[in-house]
Amino acid sequence: MPITPQELIANLGDLPPLPQVASQVLRVSADPDATAEDLRKVISTDQALTSQILKISNSAMFGMVREVTTLTQAIMTLGFSTIKSVVIASSAKNLYHRGSVGLQERLIWEHALIAAIASRAFAKSLRFPRVEEAFIGGLLHDIGKSVLGVKFPERYGALLRTVYNEGGVCLNLELDTFGFDHAMVGEALVGKWNLASSLQSAVRWHHDPIHAAQDHQELAAIVALANQMALEEKVGIGDPQHLEGASTQAMEILRVGPEALAGIKEGIRAAIEQDKTMIAEF
Repeated sequence: MPITPQELIANLGDLPPLPQVASQVLRVSADPDATAEDLRKVISTDQALTSQILKISNSAMFGMVREVTTLTQAIMTLGFSTIKSVVIASSAKNLYHRGSVGLQERLIWEHALIAAIASRAFAKSLRFPRVEEAFIGGLLHDIGKSVLGVKFPERYGALLRTVYNEGGVCLNLELDTFGFDHAMVGEALVGKWNLASSLQSAVRWHHDPIHAAQDHQELAAIVALANQMALEEKVGIGDPQHLEGASTQAMEILRVGPEALAGIKEGIRAAIEQDKTMIAEF
């Protein structure tokens, strides 16, 4: 009897849960009465995370005149929402880089970062109010691939090589091989991490956003467009033409025509170029 994505996630004893500090940061950042000092106390318990946040707050992306030297300054510079995104990005990298890190793992991680930056830029351009949530959705949309890579390294490695070398359709190959795909597995993991239902939905439906719950369709559509754009920028594994259906659905949901989308993409390419400093910090 084939295993379900939920059963797979339930038995991920060799994969990390969302780290405790990340869970605490999410709790504090969701509290309307929380202060920068509350957040500083939580983050300062993780030296590596503290260092990463300081590096990012000093990156060209934020164009600060004075150097940010303290965690409190960094929190005030970035804001609670961006801090939350950085913390989840740091946690996600540990999973994306779990096990041996070869070309495939690097491509999946770089694709996730570019999709995250593109999702944020799409959200800003389209005036979607939850910009950092779009960033996290883009970051986590392919997290199921990393789970499959860790649980089934030989079978999934061979599958990705087929996609990379022969242009196969990843979802179809996954369904044929395992009976479920990376979007289903990703949804189950994001649910286990107790992240927002909108993020679970975006991860699950980034290849088919029209099937997301109506309240979550815009976020899923933004992630779908960002996913295709990352592949158009030649970052990741797969053919962007295989995502035309998802992008067509996304354009309908977001009420964006082809000409308008082309203009938005030009701006997003500039955003990706600007944010490369942040990418280097990961």
